[in-house]
Amino acid sequence: MADTSERGLEAEPLKGEVAEGGVSKEKSCTEKLGVSRLNGWRTAAFLLSLFVCLVVVFAFSFILPCPVRPQYLSTWNHTLSDAATYDFLAVEDANEDKAMDVFFIYKDAAASRNTCLSQNLSIPCLVLTAVDGTDGKTLWERPLAAEFDWLECGVKGLGLQGTGCLVAHADNLTAIDKKTGVVRWQRSRSTVLNGNLPLITSPDLNADKAEDFAILSYNPEAPSFKPITLVFFSGKSGDQIGSEVHVDGSGVFGHQQFKTASGAPYLLLLTKSGLYAVSLRRLAALAGLESVLKDEKSWEEKSDTHTGLISLYQFDSLKRVMVVPGSSSPSLLVQTDSSVSLLHTDKLKIAWSTNTSALLSVPTFGHFDKDGIPDIMIEEDVGNKTKRVLVLSGSSGVVLWEMNLLFWTPNPRPASVLTLNTYSVFMLWGQSPGNQTNEMHSSFLLHPRLSQLLLERRNPAQDIVSFKAMLLERGRHACYLVLTGPDGRQRVEPGETEPVILTKRKIKDDVSESVALRVSADESITEDEVKQEFYRLRFSDKLL
Repeated sequence: MADTSERGLEAEPLKGEVAEGGVSKEKSCTEKLGVSRLNGWRTAAFLLSLFVCLVVVFAFSFILPCPVRPQYLSTWNHTLSDAATYDFLAVEDANEDKAMDVFFIYKDAAASRNTCLSQNLSIPCLVLTAVDGTDGKTLWERPLAAEFDWLECGVKGLGLQGTGCLVAHADNLTAIDKKTGVVRWQRSRSTVLNGNLPLITSPDLNADKAEDFAILSYNPEAPSFKPITLVFFSGKSGDQIGSEVHVDGSGVFGHQQFKTASGAPYLLLLTKSGLYAVSLRRLAALAGLESVLKDEKSWEEKSDTHTGLISLYQFDSLKRVMVVPGSSSPSLLVQTDSSVSLLHTDKLKIAWSTNTSALLSVPTFGHFDKDGIPDIMIEEDVGNKTKRVLVLSGSSGVVLWEMNLLFWTPNPRPASVLTLNTYSVFMLWGQSPGNQTNEMHSSFLLHPRLSQLLLERRNPAQDIVSFKAMLLERGRHACYLVLTGPDGRQRVEPGETEPVILTKRKIKDDVSESVALRVSADESITEDEVKQEFYRLRFSDKLL
């Protein structure tokens, strides 16, 4: 028979302890009251903490507003009557709304009269303008003395204000703040009157905590014995730093800055006899400047002991050299009168070469196939106002796609925008064979996965001075800019001027206004299928 006292303990485990002899030891009232008060304080502390957390969450919900995305006009025009403009378009965020704004420059005697006189400038003067990328309204204008030579925006270190624009005009170099249009500094450019783009950027060389730059001066039309000079400038103040450097070499007609796989900076020199390089560290040292720049050992082993020049490759009739973007091993696209070639810079060997006729425009990079290597779109002049548009494989140089179109002069360069699907959408200009009127010019959209058809949008004929396609916001709003009007570098007779118009259009808005132009005999793809694929596209802001 079971012990009844044990069953009682199991059935009532919360009763007080049982003392020896079976006498229960009950807790005192004081002890019970202390435990009860402790539990109450714990509950109060918990509720108070919860209340404070809720107050903080709700307070910040109302005090800190949710980020507001920019509201875009899908299409806008910025018009200037009786003006002339130049082949320059740049995009940067000037008003810090996370959307790209647009920079361009024009010369205008009428509309800018008050602007010029306010700065004691003769008329006509130049006006560098920033317009809001969302609606085309003017953010700021900066009048400058004419005449215009060149302009580059996105230059780092200007006045210690991040990036800015550097203008070569009249006898001046002028640094302008991209956010306000304020002149950060202005210096005489007497030492670089024959200076050429692109600028050569450099880390801080004079210990003023701002990046610096250099300008290379040469005249491609001058005799080969004319000196080539390099001058370094402080990005912060615009003052010359170090001494002028004489660069050895003859017949230079172009240059390019380049970084090797190890990060060593070099200056590439395009000459009539081939492609050469010289170390930027060497040039800075010749100017008397100390730097942290380094050399590429494998290149320096090939350098001339007296001039420092490195012969990268010998080309006849060299025309252009471009750095291939997005490559782990930096490569150069080399254009001559009769070919386009890919030069691997690690081994200094030609990877492939494709024969071409004269090219009408600068080659354009984009992803057409799926190998992850940037491909190249080129436009050949085949005569009779006809161009052959080709896409060359970046890995082998073989032709991936081609199409004949009519063209007019000047012929805008094609553009590409990268998508999240790792291929690019290409945009180009011309006239379809069935559209031979001088009153209509067409823009075309090419989808690499549906390349049997082009989408053609016909536009009124216009003098396109500059054209650019890009994203106005990170991963969003793929659009293109068209700058039309009289070219400021050409003489315009009084009374014959036309308005300068900067137009922005959303790429997807062109789809509904386009018709299909069949490229091949393959009829398996319909116009509606191509349009639907364009509508579904999502774009990427990653570099090629």
